[in-house]
Amino acid sequence: MNTANEPARTFRWSRPAALGLATLFALCAVLAVSFAYSRTSAPDFLSYWAAGRLTFEGHPALAYDIARHHAVEGQISNSVGMLPFPYPPPFLLVVLPFGIAPMWIAFAAWIAITLGLYVAASWRMIDVRFALAQAAAAANFIVGQNGFLTSAIFIRGTALLATRPLLAGATLGLLFFKPQLALLLPIALIAGREWRAIGGGILCTVALGLLGLLLFGAASYRGFLAMLPQFTLWLNAGRWSWGELASIFAFLRFFGVPHTPAFIVHATIAIAAAAMTAHAWATKSARRIPILAASTLLASPYLFTYDGLLLVLPMAGLMRQESRRIFLTVWILSLLPVIAYFRPFPNTIPIAAMLALWTLRKR
Repeated sequence: MNTANEPARTFRWSRPAALGLATLFALCAVLAVSFAYSRTSAPDFLSYWAAGRLTFEGHPALAYDIARHHAVEGQISNSVGMLPFPYPPPFLLVVLPFGIAPMWIAFAAWIAITLGLYVAASWRMIDVRFALAQAAAAANFIVGQNGFLTSAIFIRGTALLATRPLLAGATLGLLFFKPQLALLLPIALIAGREWRAIGGGILCTVALGLLGLLLFGAASYRGFLAMLPQFTLWLNAGRWSWGELASIFAFLRFFGVPHTPAFIVHATIAIAAAAMTAHAWATKSARRIPILAASTLLASPYLFTYDGLLLVLPMAGLMRQESRRIFLTVWILSLLPVIAYFRPFPNTIPIAAMLALWTLRKR
């Protein structure tokens, strides 16, 4: 029996509500795939499919040519916006198989496989209903982003640290393609003196980098590096609505706070979260993993709603502590960004992360 879920049985109304929301969000995936089949929508996954298709056709470097990549996307949908491929060349290995199949079949397979990995990684820590009753889960179901995959890597990698540190480090090294979710990993692992995990992470990252270079060539790396400054410009220019971004910086920008003060506040909170993480890992706190996850969501200004699935780790920590009111508050704050799909709304995921971090730190 999953003893970690026992405190949730006292939440009464919240468990059936979580089941209902999780079911509703899963049904959104069915609708999204059907829209992709009829070519009436262009989910974010289309970027992965186009990069995979170009790689399958023998042109991996063109995945980083915005115009050529966009042209492949246009073969699927005339209404597609700007969906470039901002991931390092080794990630082409992941999307390559999906580029072989028709887009809507690849989309369905991507959701099913990454969802399966996420559920397998999280079910021992938190009731699956709560793991899927998240705005972040809805976002991944609807647009086929990588949140299920990155969260599975993060959750499984940190879970392995106690028993298989070398494998844990190698697993966490797979986050090479999403470095904003790995910003605090070196701080945590060094503070916790997890030397074998650090070694495993370095070996994995180097091996993947060399494999990407061997398979896809230096031109792919040049294209990837040339694209990065463009993304920074888009972020600063507010290309995405501030409600889509799940950071303190974006939360403040939503309310009209100017760029520089918003960034200063974000950086201050990020530094404080990093310090709390270092202390928790240095002292071998039983709550060090949920603290790391909550802090990770406060570290980078460039996070989206779909990255917020990492909240399940601090939520699991709050469950084990039977911090029921805080748990429910964090859960509700994790759900509110769904409103942003219908009207402008501030993204409350970083607020949930701050509340969870403060509670876990104090107990």
